[in-house]
Parts: sequence; structure tokens; C-alpha cells
Amino acid sequence: RAKLCRCPAQPDVEEVVRDSAGRMVTWTGLGFARVRDGAGLTFRVDNVPYAMDYELLLRYEPESAEDWEAVVSVSSRVLPTSPRCGNLLPSEQMYRQSLPHSQRYMLLSRPFCFEPSTPYEVTMRLQRAGVTQRHPGAFILIDSLVLLPRVSELPGLHGAEAAARQEELERYQCLEVFRMAPPHPLAEACARLVCSVSALMHGGALPCQCDPQGSRSSECQVQGGQCECKPHVIGRRCDHCAPGSFGFGPLGCSPCTCSPEGSVSQLCDKVSGQCRCQPGTVGRQCDQCQPGHWGFPACRPCQCNGHAEECDPRTGTCLHCRDHTSGRHCERCQDGYYGNPVLGSGQQCRPCPCPGYPGTQHYHGSACHADDETHHIVCLCAPGYAGE
Repeated sequence: RAKLCRCPAQPDVEEVVRDSAGRMVTWTGLGFARVRDGAGLTFRVDNVPYAMDYELLLRYEPESAEDWEAVVSVSSRVLPTSPRCGNLLPSEQMYRQSLPHSQRYMLLSRPFCFEPSTPYEVTMRLQRAGVTQRHPGAFILIDSLVLLPRVSELPGLHGAEAAARQEELERYQCLEVFRMAPPHPLAEACARLVCSVSALMHGGALPCQCDPQGSRSSECQVQGGQCECKPHVIGRRCDHCAPGSFGFGPLGCSPCTCSPEGSVSQLCDKVSGQCRCQPGTVGRQCDQCQPGHWGFPACRPCQCNGHAEECDPRTGTCLHCRDHTSGRHCERCQDGYYGNPVLGSGQQCRPCPCPGYPGTQHYHGSACHADDETHHIVCLCAPGYAGE
């Protein structure tokens, strides 16, 4: 079986990983592709080990109680040349497949002949079934496309001498186990039979190839070749970060810890760890307001009456008030100055003439204000000084 990569980055398709806290993880590998109604998705197939017919199985998860359908085609820029697949033109194979909302996988109705060393593309347009109008707010989650070999074509698994093995595969439903995500544990009889199938397809046992950075050792599981991964590392070879983590290296990967309020999703950049922020939020984890705002997650502009640009991100108190102002919102004049600096007043803070100005040798006041009736400046004298 194979889990294939989605390619390339397409409009109307985004990567998502749902919060799995307390629930079964229903995706494999790097997560879901969230595909808009009427959009397309392409899978590249370039790692087929044996020329034969493969059943195509699509794993999916609808977001609503609506049936979907896929218009599927297989193409290759290189003409297949193997005796088994060489007489087929993949570009001619196109058909429509229903995707009932009550199911989580669908075995496509036609097998396809794939051969090694030939790159293929499986393209599908995904759309709601039974309607002609596309809905921009309707999505379906696509997990993976799985290739299931038609094992009866393998040497040793056809003819009278292999009837017993074939009967065991069917009786224990060994290959059906791989349809679900995650697959159920293999029965003992299946483990032996599946290892035989794998050895026939690959011409013997395969090396583990555990990544020296991401795996704990060079040994892997006998069945499937899964290496033992370091924290937050996934992949059969333990060679990349799990969804929602970043920074692949000798210590494994680190969780993204994207803010649920400030980020678009729980996924972050695989190298830097930068989360995708909602408008108005910043920071690696999208857990801060952008400059000039405060009160995360309900970020709102700083109110500083035009005398400062920034405020405390938690309290909203303005920082570095200019123009001789002070106060939480730079709404009053600092000591030694008078006036009304509130935005829209048309006034500004002026130095108190008591009798000099703040900062000069002849200034003997500590503060002043304008009398409401006379508009004369009333000084508050410094200790040891008196007014007239």
C-alpha cells in the first residue's frame, strides 16, 4: 500500500489537522487536504514496486451530511512499456465515483495498471453529488489515496498451489485491514501472509533506512518497516515532523503551540515554527496583538490621543507619551505644563511660566493650571517659593 503526496499547492485546497484531543485520529501522514466544492486535487504516483493492477482507495471525511462525488482520471507523460501495463493508455481512463457522506473510504470501481519507473498523476475533481450549483462554503476533507495490490497476480499467489494462501487472505480479510485509518492490528495469520506479499512485490526484504536524526535506532519493525521515532517525529523512516510541530533535528521536533484564538490553524512552518496568524495578531505563536493594539485575543487599537503609537499589550496603558503628556491615554499634561492634550481639543501642553520654564534656572514651580474664569495661569510653587 502507499500513501501518496498531494501536489502541487492548488487554489481552493488547504492543509488542515483537526484537534484530536480525546478522539481517535482519523487522518494519516501530514493531515487532511480541505477541498472546496468543485475544486481539483492531484496525487503523484512514482514509487510503484511491481507492475500489476492496483485497486485505488480514497480516504475522506465530509464536513456535512451531503454526498459527494469524484471525477477521476489517471495520466502519465511517459508511455508505459512493461509487458503487463504497456498496452494501456492511462490518459484514457476517466470515470465518476460516488462518495457517500456516511462512509470514510471508498474503493474506486476500476483498478489501474501501474508500473515501476513511470510517473503517474491521479487527478480528481471533487464536488457535491446531485447538484449543479457549486457552493464556495462547502468542503470535503481528503486524507489519502491508497494503492492496494491485486495480489492474485503475484508469482506464488495464483494457480492451484497457492489456493490455500489466497483462501487465508480472504478468510481473515487481511487486505481489508489497510482500508481504515488508522488500520487495525493484523491477525497473526495475516502478518505472515502480508509479509509474503511484500517480499514478492519488492523482491525480498527491504532495509529499514531509519533517519539518523529522527529515529531512536537503526532498527525497525519486521512488519511494515516502521522505525522508532523521536518526539513529534513521524514517517516510516522517522524523517519529518508530525502535523502541528516543527524544527526537525537531533532532538526530534517541537510542538507549534499555535494560539487557538490568534492563529488560523494549529499547523506552523516546518522550519521556523511560525504559525499562520489571524488579522491583527502577530508573534511566532500568534498570541500577541500587532503593534499599536492591546488586549489579546480581542485586540483593539491603543487610545493615546495621538501622542504615542504603542501601549502596554495587556493593560492598554500608553507607552512613551510625547508632547509633554502623561496618563493612561496621554490625556493630561505632565507636571510643569498646562493645557488640554486630548485629541480634537485643538490644544497642546505648554510650559508653566513660573516664572521661567521647566528645565531653566529661573523656574521655581512644580505644576500649574489655567483658571477656568480668568484663564490666568496659576502656579503651584516649589518648596521655599511663594507666588504674588
